[in-house]
Amino acid sequence: MYLTMTRAIALVSLALASLAAKAEPIPIEAWSHDPYIEQVQLSPSGKRMLAITLTGVNQPPEVSVWDTTDLSKAPVRMKPKRSKVIGAYWLSDDKLLIIGRQKFDIRAGGKPTRTFRSPVYAANADGSGKIKELFRTRNNIRGANVVNMLRDQPNKVLMELFMIDGTTEFVELNTKTMIGKKIFRGGDSSSYNTDSLGQVKIRQQLKTDSKGIHFTTALRTGDSKKWVEHFKFYAQDRAGIEVQTIAADGTVYVLDSQNFDKAAIRTYDPVTKTLGEPLYSDPEFEMGGVVTDRYNQKGKNDVIGYVLSGPDRTIIYTDPAWQDLIKRVNAALPQRDNSISSITRDKTLAVIYSSSTTHAGSYYLLVNGRQLLPLGERYPHLKEEQLAGMKFVYYKARDGLKIPAFLATPKTGKAPYPTIILPHGGPWARDYLSFDPWVQFLADRGYAVLQPQYRGSQGWGQKLWRAGDKEWGQKMQDDKDDGAAWLVEQGIADKDRIAMFGYSYGGYAAMAAVVRPNSPYQCAIAGAGLSELDSFDKVTFTNPFNRNFQNPTIDGL
Repeated sequence: MYLTMTRAIALVSLALASLAAKAEPIPIEAWSHDPYIEQVQLSPSGKRMLAITLTGVNQPPEVSVWDTTDLSKAPVRMKPKRSKVIGAYWLSDDKLLIIGRQKFDIRAGGKPTRTFRSPVYAANADGSGKIKELFRTRNNIRGANVVNMLRDQPNKVLMELFMIDGTTEFVELNTKTMIGKKIFRGGDSSSYNTDSLGQVKIRQQLKTDSKGIHFTTALRTGDSKKWVEHFKFYAQDRAGIEVQTIAADGTVYVLDSQNFDKAAIRTYDPVTKTLGEPLYSDPEFEMGGVVTDRYNQKGKNDVIGYVLSGPDRTIIYTDPAWQDLIKRVNAALPQRDNSISSITRDKTLAVIYSSSTTHAGSYYLLVNGRQLLPLGERYPHLKEEQLAGMKFVYYKARDGLKIPAFLATPKTGKAPYPTIILPHGGPWARDYLSFDPWVQFLADRGYAVLQPQYRGSQGWGQKLWRAGDKEWGQKMQDDKDDGAAWLVEQGIADKDRIAMFGYSYGGYAAMAAVVRPNSPYQCAIAGAGLSELDSFDKVTFTNPFNRNFQNPTIDGL
């Protein structure tokens, strides 16, 4: 029955069939629609599978549900009447949660502020009955997800609600009555998180002492209801110990940026208050987190791997069974970044998400760890063979600092190319070696594109991050100009045809690019950029933590 999958799941409309033919450049319509398939998830038993899909390029997204015992059947399709579907989660094998998006005006001081709200709906997986809106009296929800299936509590799941004011709330939802019970609610100065079993065990509070403002992390261990403080993360230090998760057996895993230039994963003993040796660290790249098995069991360690924030986000699996599984997937889908995005409780069915710098993403169904069946592509009219190669590079800034960067060169034309320097926003952020629609769109139009991870970028270690302090438009800008000069030296960039284009901080950088002396740029495009440092200063100063965390670093041009 699974062999009918490719034929049975006809997700891609023929509305843009003409776009599949090779064209120069790729038509704009191929880039500018919602994904044809997204968020593919198996129900806990694998009885059903859901995805957010399109039936046509100009059609609204729908939730599609397949019966995996007979994939020759057409899927059940559903969507709320007055909301755009932006998310879907399983509540059980028979019920699902749908997250919508609709316009919403907040009135404050007699004036409307136009924004969006995210209604939460419950629906029957077989399409029977009405789609029911949950929490109908609340207009302050901007998002939601299912945190834990609570396997020890039948007919209950733990949900997290994200509020418009930035706070979060944990709700225990009865999947029979669809009545939610508030468990914890964070505030302006506190937030909560759960262990991998769905129990609220981690609390962060914003506090001030003689040293300064900081986040204090408190834990509940074992069956105790008492909160015990363990870590303080001071804004002025910009480094500390961050709890990543508490495993099903009670082991505490933390991310340590306090004792290393590149953050490392360690265990922590809350009884003796001691840190273990690094479990996994990398001399060149930071660790990004811990991965646990969704179907965990109390008393058993459910950590299956760690996230390495190298050029791309990579999961280093430590569990032998998961290692074997991903090894077989990688053999079947070589030269791709493959991840297990959903799996059944018994591990007989799994959804694989596969992408690359030249592939916008595909979903596959893995049956019994052996048979791999295609489900659909997110952007089927963007053909892999037409898109530009992208690679990770280093170049040296004028003061000798090593700058990481990502470089894409067009498939057509000859070097030296017209070139775009594309700085990310933030600036406390970073790019990854993955499919980037802006990079590919520009490369398809004949441009070489460089994404410099200039000093001040976060996620590459403390040294590079802190080197950008008070260097806005100065050394931070030198790094971008030095990237342009390096491309000219390499024969990649035409020195008379270089532009800078960026959003947010990248917009500021684009404006700075053309007012500095001896600018190498002939053009600058600023998207959503602030032109005055005072504007950034005001934005960061309003938050008490950021007032000490980021605000002191904003200075320069």
